[in-house]
Amino acid sequence: MVTRTRQLARAAFISGVAALAICAGGAHAQDMGANGEQADDASGGLGVIVVTAQRRTENLNDVGMSVATASGDELRDQGVADLSDLTAIVPGLTFTETPYGTGVLTMRGIGFYESSMAATSPVATYVDEIPLPYPRLASGATLDLERVEVLKGPQGTLFGQNTTGGLINYIPAGPTDTAEFGINASLGRFLETDVEAFVSGPLGNNLAARLAVRTRQSDDWQRSATRSDQLGETHVTMARLLVDWEPSPSLSFRLNLNGFLDDSDTQAGQAIGLFPGVPTSVQPQELTATLIPPGNSRIADWTPGRDFSRNNDFFQVGLRSTLSVGDNADLIAITSYLEYNQNQFIDADGTAIETADVTQEGYIHSFSQELRLQGETGRLRYVVGGNYSDDKVFDNTVFYVGDSSLALTVPVLPIRTTPTYSTQSSETWAVFGNLDFQITDQLAIQGGIRYTDQIRDFSGCIADSGDGSWAALFSAAYMTVIPPGACTTFNPFTGFIGLHSDSLSEDNVSWRVGLNFQPNSDMLFYANVGRGYKAGSFPTVGGILSIQYTPATQESVLAYEAGAKLTLADGLVQLNGAVFYYDYTDKQFRGKIVDSFFGSIERVYNVPKSNVTGFELELQAAPSEGLTLGATLAYTDSEIESDFAGLTPIGTPINLQGETFEFTPKWAIGANFGYETPLNGALDGFVGVDVNYQSDSHAGYGGLDLFRIDSYALVNTRLGVRSSDDSWHAQLWVRNLFDEYYLTNANYLGEFVYRLTGRPRTYGVSVGARF
Repeated sequence: MVTRTRQLARAAFISGVAALAICAGGAHAQDMGANGEQADDASGGLGVIVVTAQRRTENLNDVGMSVATASGDELRDQGVADLSDLTAIVPGLTFTETPYGTGVLTMRGIGFYESSMAATSPVATYVDEIPLPYPRLASGATLDLERVEVLKGPQGTLFGQNTTGGLINYIPAGPTDTAEFGINASLGRFLETDVEAFVSGPLGNNLAARLAVRTRQSDDWQRSATRSDQLGETHVTMARLLVDWEPSPSLSFRLNLNGFLDDSDTQAGQAIGLFPGVPTSVQPQELTATLIPPGNSRIADWTPGRDFSRNNDFFQVGLRSTLSVGDNADLIAITSYLEYNQNQFIDADGTAIETADVTQEGYIHSFSQELRLQGETGRLRYVVGGNYSDDKVFDNTVFYVGDSSLALTVPVLPIRTTPTYSTQSSETWAVFGNLDFQITDQLAIQGGIRYTDQIRDFSGCIADSGDGSWAALFSAAYMTVIPPGACTTFNPFTGFIGLHSDSLSEDNVSWRVGLNFQPNSDMLFYANVGRGYKAGSFPTVGGILSIQYTPATQESVLAYEAGAKLTLADGLVQLNGAVFYYDYTDKQFRGKIVDSFFGSIERVYNVPKSNVTGFELELQAAPSEGLTLGATLAYTDSEIESDFAGLTPIGTPINLQGETFEFTPKWAIGANFGYETPLNGALDGFVGVDVNYQSDSHAGYGGLDLFRIDSYALVNTRLGVRSSDDSWHAQLWVRNLFDEYYLTNANYLGEFVYRLTGRPRTYGVSVGARF
């Protein structure tokens, strides 16, 4: 239930957005200016794509690293509504929804399948160069974008966060010099509406602003397997206000206020197998629970009478200050403070009984500051700087297990709820630098280095809910008296029962060296080698034993990559390719250990040695005016090298040596077709088809079919018209054209194995206009 304070906060947020919209509404309508990051060739060739992947504006084909990019219009046309949709346009990127709603990004096999709120990702996310340090904060990123840039491979010498997999930088459309207004709206299956609007323009001398708002709403898309009940509504609203102020030619500021509200339903699963945590106490209702056969993505199940919805909100304020300190040098400061609040209810067993219903409450508070100097002198371009961050994360997870085998461990005092608490705080500081030297007109060398120091403090436990049932179980097990409501985490080395506390202090030096060779303006060949790190992590788990709170220490990747970017056929064809090898040390993963009484219980680990080998190809062609063709191919071969004892998700002992990584398909193939032609002097027609395929992967080590994710292909289409001056458009669209049944995850939380499915076929109409 939403507290009175949060109701007032939500009301203030929405009222503030409305007031700003009313004030800005006085702007006069003007023709939409060119806000393009891609300049189209009038003869029908491919345009020049401009990016800021190396913190300077340059042609994408001059950047000596693997970068995927898409404009705001391309994201809109392909239906990219959130982080999960980016996988359709970025080869080698996968997105996995965890049972607790934390999205896990995996880039070229580098990912960390961990659902704790305080777990950072090896693939970092930024909006306008401002970091979003935790995956749950990115729900409002896809709003009013100019473009998105995805950098592959370890990062840290240019951007503030240290990563082993890569980073995603969303670049929002900025304030304009003239008054502009735009709106896009769509209506689709399940009464799904998506409305985005912006107003932009000058507010006075040297002052301009842009306000954007987006709301996504829908009815239920899931149906219960056992009764007439539905689930799956969407209720997300996001807003961003950008204010640019240039008090003098040498000084400028950008204020960024943004946030989102998410009251959507959480997704229910499909139960496919029963594996009771305490086999001697299995309950009759578990044995008769409905298991759901594959084939229909809409059928699922959940406990009746509960509100399985989110009640989450986020707010961030960011300020970028830029001072020109010479003809070719800028001193830039980026300051950010954010707050995220979460309260959500999840059914994590895929059945209509109560074996793993979960409530999650918590918050994230994060402050970050970056200061850097960048510029150029002669043939040398440089970036030097430092950054600091201070985060605090509280995570309270309560499991409802009244119908599970765990509940009857002590029959005279059945257990219904088991709360888990954790508080983590971290303080990080780093210094970094990057140099790019043009040796000759054709040959350039670049290098970067970063030193990072972090200390992370943790406290957490599993506890009695207050009714004394859980405390009674452990009082008997440990032959002591544990009061109701107390922590019951047991340290077998000290004999202490209660709140577990620990600290992790780490530092590292990441680096990167690269060589670029451009024999002419249409060819670039590059080679890079570098090492990146991802910070260590404490898990939020039901810590029966203190060893479950042992952190995973920092991981590192030594990355080798070579590639080419070739512009062919007088600019009609662009061919990019890269090969890479990652030497992966201390890979972090969430696994299990065996407890003699409770069976397999969760914790996080480091696997000493692993590797990833792969290649990527991307082809874009514009053989004639109005016609565009594209194809992508990504191959990723991952392997755990170490002789490492582990468990399957259901607790069977295995050796992980030779296993491939979770959620890492070996092959990913994409193809797209687009054609646009004049219908008359004022109207153009267009059609587009996108196809994306990924091969088999898995959601758990050990080769069990229950956790296999079969290969699948998704086809999206669109057909529409737009004005010749691009001031308005309308289109019909279909996503998942052939209604492919596919899985995004399979999981086991102690009783039932269940799977999460992708969305079924959806279709609708979209319209938009700019003035």
